[in-house]
Amino acid sequence: MTGMAEVAPAPADIAAAFALPGPVADAPPYGGGHVNRTYRVTCAGGERFVLQRINRRAFAVPEHVMENIVTVTRHLASRTTDPRASLRLVPTHDGSWWHTDAAGEVWRCYAFIEGSTELSSPLTPDKFRLVGHAFGRFLVDLDDLPVEGLHTTIPHYHDEPRYLARLRAAIAADPCGRVAEVGPEIARALSYEAASHDFDEPGLMPIRATHNDAKVSNLLVDATTGEALAVVDLDTVQPGYAVCDFGDAIRSGATTAPEDEPDPAKVRFVPDLFEAFAEGYLGACGDVLQPSEIAHLRHGARIMTLETTLRFLLDYLEGDVYYAIDHPTQNLDRARNQGALLDDLNAHWDDMGRIIDRLVA
Repeated sequence: MTGMAEVAPAPADIAAAFALPGPVADAPPYGGGHVNRTYRVTCAGGERFVLQRINRRAFAVPEHVMENIVTVTRHLASRTTDPRASLRLVPTHDGSWWHTDAAGEVWRCYAFIEGSTELSSPLTPDKFRLVGHAFGRFLVDLDDLPVEGLHTTIPHYHDEPRYLARLRAAIAADPCGRVAEVGPEIARALSYEAASHDFDEPGLMPIRATHNDAKVSNLLVDATTGEALAVVDLDTVQPGYAVCDFGDAIRSGATTAPEDEPDPAKVRFVPDLFEAFAEGYLGACGDVLQPSEIAHLRHGARIMTLETTLRFLLDYLEGDVYYAIDHPTQNLDRARNQGALLDDLNAHWDDMGRIIDRLVA
């Protein structure tokens, strides 16, 4: 009947498209990600799976995301005999690695990694060293993967001058009438114009297969032993700079507060956590990194924190169209939070350099 709203398919109905070992008993929402819609599927026999719908607002061509994931998960699986050490896709009944529903939305299904968990709070240096080693190992495991075979699923993802240009356009347009209330935040972002060009030089560093969302929550560990198991959330894997993965981990982990903390006075950079992550990371992949990459690790921390400052501020000015929010000023809170961290990172610039030099020596 025309004029009726389209009813979204039930997760259990979508899950039925995949070659699961039995009928679906339960499929509640799962996880707290900002972008994709995720469900934990339990079959009648108790086997568990993770079902996800890829967000087309974030990924314009979800099929390219999936082709990258198929390539990367196969490559990682060839490096280990432990089935819990890498994500395992479940095929559909017709042998595809993803399912497209009637509305054109793309879904995928992973085997649930049993006995796994995220690292618990608080994040100690020992825990963060483990995270550094895991992401360093991830880089090493993908070192011989031909990067030319990967799609760029998010063009200009770490293009800071482009984000600044978008910010200036949003200021001029002021689509939601919010510019007047964020003068200090805009001034802070624009003050980092010079830093936004840190990676402009062509050929400065090699292009690698990188994760591009290297944060603590994207590492699963054994719930009993605490041993690192698998790096997950591979949607953003694409050609990029290793230092951006290093920097995103520092941005999200070497801080006194999560990025949703509304009081920027509580946000501080933690040098001890920076050193712990760098020690684990360089211990795992230091022989693979080129000198130019090692020299720009701290630049990665600064540029990734600048990027999230810009992206949260842009989303607030443009009407909260990208990141999920729980209250009207959440993206503004995030922008202020990341801006405070950016300033404190900059204040510890020489300290970060000395730490890296000491670890390398």
